[in-house]
Amino acid sequence: MRRAILLLVPLLMLCVVQRPAVAADEELTDAESGWLQSVVAAGWSGSSEAAGVIITARNAAAWSEHLKPVLAKQSTLTDKQREALLDLVRIEVPESGWLGHFAVEPGRYSIGLRQGPHNLQLIAHDSAGKVVDVDGAYVNEPTDDKPHTTAEAADGVVTAAAYWGGIKLSWKFVSTATHNDALGTLTERKAGRVSVFSDLPEQAHIQQIADLCAKAVAVNERLTGGKLPDRFRYTLYLLGDHDRFKAIDTLLTSGKFARNGAFTAWLTARSYVFYYTHWDGEFALPSSLLEVVIHELHHQFVYHAFPSMRYSADWWQESMAELAAQLGLEASDKQAATNYRKRRLTDLAYAMRAGQLTSAEDLLAGRDSETIGSYYTAAWTLGQALNAQPKDVVEMWTIASAHNLAGGADEALRRELDQRYTAPRKLFEKVRAKAARDGEWFLKWNTTVDERDGVLEVNTEVGLGGFAVVNQPVQGNSVTLSGELRWDADDKSPQADLVFAYAAGAKALRFMKVALMPAQAMLFTYDDGHWETLSTVDYETSLNVVADGKPVWHTFKLVYDAASGQVRLDTTGGRWAEFNVKTYTPCKDTLAGVGTFDAVAWFRDVKVQ
Repeated sequence: MRRAILLLVPLLMLCVVQRPAVAADEELTDAESGWLQSVVAAGWSGSSEAAGVIITARNAAAWSEHLKPVLAKQSTLTDKQREALLDLVRIEVPESGWLGHFAVEPGRYSIGLRQGPHNLQLIAHDSAGKVVDVDGAYVNEPTDDKPHTTAEAADGVVTAAAYWGGIKLSWKFVSTATHNDALGTLTERKAGRVSVFSDLPEQAHIQQIADLCAKAVAVNERLTGGKLPDRFRYTLYLLGDHDRFKAIDTLLTSGKFARNGAFTAWLTARSYVFYYTHWDGEFALPSSLLEVVIHELHHQFVYHAFPSMRYSADWWQESMAELAAQLGLEASDKQAATNYRKRRLTDLAYAMRAGQLTSAEDLLAGRDSETIGSYYTAAWTLGQALNAQPKDVVEMWTIASAHNLAGGADEALRRELDQRYTAPRKLFEKVRAKAARDGEWFLKWNTTVDERDGVLEVNTEVGLGGFAVVNQPVQGNSVTLSGELRWDADDKSPQADLVFAYAAGAKALRFMKVALMPAQAMLFTYDDGHWETLSTVDYETSLNVVADGKPVWHTFKLVYDAASGQVRLDTTGGRWAEFNVKTYTPCKDTLAGVGTFDAVAWFRDVKVQ
């Protein structure tokens, strides 16, 4: 599942059929009256219990053929009849937590049905009668079966279900205590309407993240026209321990997002992100991390401001989240916004050249993408194209959300898209044209890349090696990579990598790199998972990492001649190293760039010729 899509599909296993409601002033037929009386008079089925969660169901054929016609005649029903239809399932929870996708306190909750403007609605209310959730419901094969219930507990999650023949309603319950145990001890930082809970110290910029997000999330209402509930707070859990992230991911999503590193849980309507880069010392807040956080907070916004849109198509949800991230960065951190735009344009230009870009048609149809990166680049592209007409975007939110959790929201979005914009293929053309002009920044592999004041920070502190290459393929048989670099003064084994990548896609990865350390230079090759050390050159005197208490910048010039197989590195103080590549490797279409290994390094004036 993609990050944010970071959505968890509810376990409402009913088939979709949409048709206009019957006129509300029609009288009940004798058959409908008889069925309705049987529902009102019914007792309760045997209950099921697991870990203190108890579920029971009204012992009636609630999903009979008479259900939809009766619900469509709301004005003819008595209060007692309406109350019976709104009280078809009862679930008792022993402690606070989340049930389905709404917060609960200890006590009993009732779930039942009513007719919405476009489809049946599943209404949950507490013992005082207060509505706590509105969901959608559909049925195309009525049944006269009476219900049976089940309840099972596994790995901290209780699943309670009610069955009427082939129709199933299911709810997951996770207690607040279990949720918090999975997260561990966290500290809350607040800014505006945002609360960030983290196990990281302040050196990780946690308060700064809260401050920036408080500015960024303000774009959500402007982008959509939606409003959040009173006293609503965005809730973000930012974890520095990957085991903790995996634990909460397993609890809430059965482990769907451990690889992605970020999700917004359907169950809790809160966001969870793994802080995946070096956070102490002088290192800046990664703009890529900030982008992910703002993307996830947009999903959280939708859950609360547009609950009916939580079922809308992936292309809409993800393109809007990518657009919200771009606009949010522009409102909170201009340089981070520039970095993000340059990275997406560069990804777009590369994906186009490599034949990996998800087409508008495939994106809108929900078809699989070549890579998750190309999917989100396509979503970002669509978001940029839609934002050329921001008033239309707001109106599309308004029109589609009126469908109240019905599948018709997707149909409304496509209809509005087709009416308001040019053909989907043409939506991408202007953004693609811009990518062709501006998409020569850095493509990243297994790293984070940020630029501040002309200095590029490459960070692979969590994980193994990674690099960023300039999206400018070499056309001849030789390539020169030049610039300046400096190491992390606190790193016990400082290393900066200079890389020539021959294939950097989803299906193949081949590159050669020279690892430059203060006292030596080493040549490595990597071929789809296989590392080989080709040669090592030791310097008579080491390059300085720090001088007079300040990090030292060193020049570098790396030349690779594919025809002769020679690699030459020149750096500060006349130091040089020459290597011969054992086997011929084509140079055409090579991408050159810089990186590091389990560390952080800084570069400036990086050029490829």
